[in-house]
Amino acid sequence: MYLDIIFKVLGGLGIFLYGMDNMSSGMQKLAGKRLKRFLAILTTNRIVAILMGMFVTMLVQSSSVSTVMTIGFVNASLLTLKQALGVIFGANIGTTITGWILALNIGKYGLPILGIAVIAHMFLKGDKAKTRALTVMGLGMIFFGLELMSDGLKPVRNMPEFVSLFQMFSADSYLGVLKAAAVGALVTAIVQSSSATLGITITLAVQGLINYETAVALVLGENVGTTITAILATLKANVNAKRAAYAHTIINTFGVIWVTAVFPYYLKFLSLFGDHDTNITVAIATAHTVFNVTNVILFTPFIGYLADFLCKIVKDDGRVNERITKIDELMLKTSGIVVEQTKVEVGNMGKMIQLMFDEVKNVYRNSKVLTDEKVKELRKIEDDLDLYQKEITDANFVILNNKDINDSLRRDIRNNLIVSDEYETVSDYLMRITNSLKKLQDNIIFLTEQEMKVVLGLHEKTNEFFKNIDRAYQEKNPILIKECVLNAKEVTSLYKNAKKNYMDFGIKASATTMSTTNFMDIINFYRRVGDHLTNIIEGYTEK
Repeated sequence: MYLDIIFKVLGGLGIFLYGMDNMSSGMQKLAGKRLKRFLAILTTNRIVAILMGMFVTMLVQSSSVSTVMTIGFVNASLLTLKQALGVIFGANIGTTITGWILALNIGKYGLPILGIAVIAHMFLKGDKAKTRALTVMGLGMIFFGLELMSDGLKPVRNMPEFVSLFQMFSADSYLGVLKAAAVGALVTAIVQSSSATLGITITLAVQGLINYETAVALVLGENVGTTITAILATLKANVNAKRAAYAHTIINTFGVIWVTAVFPYYLKFLSLFGDHDTNITVAIATAHTVFNVTNVILFTPFIGYLADFLCKIVKDDGRVNERITKIDELMLKTSGIVVEQTKVEVGNMGKMIQLMFDEVKNVYRNSKVLTDEKVKELRKIEDDLDLYQKEITDANFVILNNKDINDSLRRDIRNNLIVSDEYETVSDYLMRITNSLKKLQDNIIFLTEQEMKVVLGLHEKTNEFFKNIDRAYQEKNPILIKECVLNAKEVTSLYKNAKKNYMDFGIKASATTMSTTNFMDIINFYRRVGDHLTNIIEGYTEK
């Protein structure tokens, strides 16, 4: 008897948790494009931030994912603390949708839903179709897991020892409410899933092992326990990210404190939304939603004060963010966000490279402009681009190794990595051109009018090539990428003609080994820039 109960409950819980994970993963993939717009939509308006927090949490079906993602944005300085608080408020409301999914009460259909989704997943070909099947599969597992747990717990109702155990946490007094809330918080903190504990709570209530009041108290505690995920995520984060995580805990804890203090009146207020004897699952989902909505309404006017309070209490630790990009490791749970932010960072690399092109052109126009300070500035840009490339590669390879990402996302990651790698190498050659020009200048050697015409022509054509490649990448335009083949041929042709003419007509009488070597190096460096830009074309056209 006991083994049968244990097997069914454990098996049901495992299937339920795996179903939640599958549904959340599938929803994240389907919501990829919407998640990419997340940063663009967020503003300093707290209402917009709350709505976005609700929207994203509903899409990914996990407040932990959206909260940790938000804290990652704070850690990367993409969001302010006040903006993050609004998003976290919204996530608290968005996560209540799970209760309403469970309230559908279609447990007996869980197994056929699961079976149909598995068969569909096996035979469907497209990424989107497979992802939809995965999401429905997760939904089927949730209901099937709940049904197994419910069946497993049925005999427990007739076992006095178990009944007395559950009665120890009955919310029939203020102390009992606190004990039940503490149990809910503890279990949620351990499993790090409020959805799982909510499912268990509903199952216990449906089987009559706990009464409605105890279920409501457990749900209150679950709202505190779920904040542990955010706290754990900030162990290595900066002080602002820590403040956001602490705010999440403070808001939910204070909410539980005031509700438990007026618990009997809270229950009366909930009765306005329906009778719990009619449908206890709906009643628990209502309690979950009402608590979070009320809490957000009460705390929203004080977002600014809460942020200021946290800034005073949680002091700056003096740590400097050593990362040059705004890709944070806490974002790695949401692949779409990382890919989109990578595109922004590669765009920043493009702007820095264009700055190098402009500075080199200024040298050709005025040979005296290349001071030691200017060389240091360009070297700093080149060093920064090395860091950009390393951080982009490290973050995107983590995602690339995730077997669950779809082919479209994998292709985007691959293109991002190719472009960032080639851009970094382009900056190396632009720095080499700068060093060659500085060497000539330091030795008071000037390019002839003909040589200047050659290098300027190569510079303009190579820069045009780069601008077209960069625009094609930003616009995600494969046709424009292919059209850049003409630019590649023009750069190669200019280089070959320059080299041939220089060899055919001989070295000018006043030429030195240094002037000849540096001129040949410069035109060769432009050819190498063209080669690496061509690699981007080939990377995009490869299947």
